[in-house]
Amino acid sequence: MNTRFSVPDIEAEALVLALSLLDIEEVEGSRKGKLREDACLTDEEIAFNFQAENLKASLAELQDCRFALSLDEALQTDTAALSALSLINQGEHDDHLSALALERGDDDVPTPTHSQEVLEWTRILSEFGSTMTSNNDITGVVEPDPDGMDDLGESSRLPYHGGQLSARDGMSSWVECIICGDRVGRSQRFNAPCSHFYCRGCLVNLVEASTRDETLHPLRCCQQPLPVASFLPLLPSDLRSHFQDKSAEFATPPTSRIYCPNQACSEFLGSSSGHRTEIICTSCGTHVCSACKNRAHLYEDCAENAQTSVVKSLASQMGWQTCPGCHAIVELWQGCYHMTCRCSTQFCYLCAALWKTCDCRQWDDQRLLDDAERRVYNEFGAQEAAARPAIFVDRVYQRMAALEENHECLVHQWVYRSGGGRCEECHDNLWSYLMRCIHCQTLVCRRCSVNRL
Repeated sequence: MNTRFSVPDIEAEALVLALSLLDIEEVEGSRKGKLREDACLTDEEIAFNFQAENLKASLAELQDCRFALSLDEALQTDTAALSALSLINQGEHDDHLSALALERGDDDVPTPTHSQEVLEWTRILSEFGSTMTSNNDITGVVEPDPDGMDDLGESSRLPYHGGQLSARDGMSSWVECIICGDRVGRSQRFNAPCSHFYCRGCLVNLVEASTRDETLHPLRCCQQPLPVASFLPLLPSDLRSHFQDKSAEFATPPTSRIYCPNQACSEFLGSSSGHRTEIICTSCGTHVCSACKNRAHLYEDCAENAQTSVVKSLASQMGWQTCPGCHAIVELWQGCYHMTCRCSTQFCYLCAALWKTCDCRQWDDQRLLDDAERRVYNEFGAQEAAARPAIFVDRVYQRMAALEENHECLVHQWVYRSGGGRCEECHDNLWSYLMRCIHCQTLVCRRCSVNRL
């Protein structure tokens, strides 16, 4: 058999062999029943059987050859697809590096790479609804062709820089996400009132975090509230419902919130009313007294929750303070005695009076020294402290003296600081960079700098 490495030839030869094998089977079928079962095979029958075995072996070889050709075709196709995906991934990586350079305010922003140009042209064609043509329909990735952009109109022409086409400068419909720095198109972004943009993934992550962390509620960017009606349609249905439930809970004053006293449930039951009523938990069926927020106790006076008494006793022993606004127990771990609770109440940590309504001193010397050391360390870094310890100590005491006159940071101003570390607000560990306030030297993650502080 002469095997030809061509799909049509292989299929044609296989068809001939299959027809020949069918003819042999028809001849053998016509002879069945005419001879005794124990009769010896004739030479003709032996020849037919031998030919049938050869035909079957040849068909098997053709099938193997056809399979090998299929693998070769798949390999060529996958190679093109993988090359295209590699080009896209490299372009996205280069875009991310350029975004970080822009965010840091570097004077020497990297020149757009070939991968970025190809990626940007692919985005542009997709944005305008153009049909992308390629030698391989699987990838859908094409090299930039300036002549092919004539149909997009004069407004979509892109400027050249140094002999290279820069799609970045001419494509205003693509913006950078304020959180992750990735570029996002018009249909997949959310525009905050402060003119910052969020990709859908970062928006969803922020909403999810706000359902677990009340300090993120209400959602805001640069201290401006995000319009709920604008971003709700961008959320998955289950997250949308959960967010609305938590928003109702967080909007209720902490002192008026009622939770199911069943520790296995702890469902939020709404706000307490001005008079004593009995509430039934819809989740576990527990009866709750709205006055003392314990289990219902018909015809008995309200008693203080035993667990609350234990917590208050522990707070007294540890020197913790109770917020006069929401009665939450807080602990001071750095800085002055000026406390700002999660409910936004500002009070004195020593006496719990509203801030600047008491005569208490505003700081403890050791805490002030610790805060000054933290600020100098954050501003100049560990290497500077290790290289010149005497200068570091001088800076700490100079900063301590300055804090005695002005220890409050009313408006944060953030700058990029390369190198990882721990966010001082949410305590997440980051490996790449943090944001540093040039006034109080606080180090926080990007999210806390725009959504929390």
